[in-house]
Amino acid sequence: PEEIGVVAWGTPTVRTRGETIAQVLALMGVTPQWSDAGRVEDVEPIGLDELGRPRIDVTTRVSGLFRDAFPQAASVVHDAVETVVDLDESHEQNYVKKHVEEESQELEAEGLDSEDAREAASHRVFTTRPGGYGAGTNKAVDEGNWESKADLAEVYVQWGGYALGSRGRTSEAHAAFKRRLGNVEATVKIEDTMEQDEFDSSDWYAFHGGFITAVAEIAGEEPASYVGDSSNPDNVGVYTNEEKVRKAMRARVLNPEWLDSMEDHGYKGAGDLSQTVDVALGWDATTGIVSDTLWAEVAEKYAFDEDRQEWMREVNPWALDSITDTLLQAIERGLWDTDDATADRLRDLNLRVDGDLEARAGSAATPEVSSDDD
Repeated sequence: PEEIGVVAWGTPTVRTRGETIAQVLALMGVTPQWSDAGRVEDVEPIGLDELGRPRIDVTTRVSGLFRDAFPQAASVVHDAVETVVDLDESHEQNYVKKHVEEESQELEAEGLDSEDAREAASHRVFTTRPGGYGAGTNKAVDEGNWESKADLAEVYVQWGGYALGSRGRTSEAHAAFKRRLGNVEATVKIEDTMEQDEFDSSDWYAFHGGFITAVAEIAGEEPASYVGDSSNPDNVGVYTNEEKVRKAMRARVLNPEWLDSMEDHGYKGAGDLSQTVDVALGWDATTGIVSDTLWAEVAEKYAFDEDRQEWMREVNPWALDSITDTLLQAIERGLWDTDDATADRLRDLNLRVDGDLEARAGSAATPEVSSDDD
């Protein structure tokens, strides 16, 4: 591919000492130059003969925490782009140079002066507005504030359209972000720990799933998407995003032992099950990778299982209500193609749980108010 999209978070950067940024620099074909104090003070290009491939262009979407904690890392990437663009190499061997020079010419033709055009065409690290956090896609999904993937793509662009440049300075750059997304052919997110997976929170699909759907909508073609697993440095693996998400579903989300263990945590455990189903909806909304078979298994184990249903109605009926709402939403939005009988079972269960909640609210004691009170 000529251009790859990368997701970088702050906490993994701390744990790995910058593994994702090292990947970005390696793709562009540069190495960091270290000072005696252990800081990166410059970058040096790797010769094309040694590199053995063209220099790959990279667009990186970093989290708000990364922006706050590692502005110098963003500055290193910015400097790497400037260094690579200035090399005396052909466009066939240097995709960074190719894209920056071609887009600079286009922007000059639109009326920008050469300096501003070069700067706008060189943005490669993007984040949320100063003081903002997240990718936004999960907010739209959670609130049901979307009708199509195009809506989710627009949210991703609006939230992430702020460029991090030299010395970590942030500037509004929605047009530049959209141009970059339109060029991306593959996306990558590195995962460095086995203690978390794609269903731990909505941030996972918000950042990577949102990236994928934004590229698909803007470029007109879904990118290849990968997850680099470096949790075991001696056995690093690369999976497609679909493989990784479905692996997490089989290993944890649909694992009977894990499901049973959540009952030890009462109200909180039921709430976590509800959140897990919400995240499944988010992954399917952004990438379409939760199959009908997987949805059917989620419904069977989270909603229709009589023992689990009875437990949730006792400890946290709101969680069961949310689970049935989410499963019905998956059907209504066309994410899960199931039969009418299954949909009717879910509606009936949803109505019964709603009735339980209304009865519970109606039976709550009403405090007496003394006639002497003002």
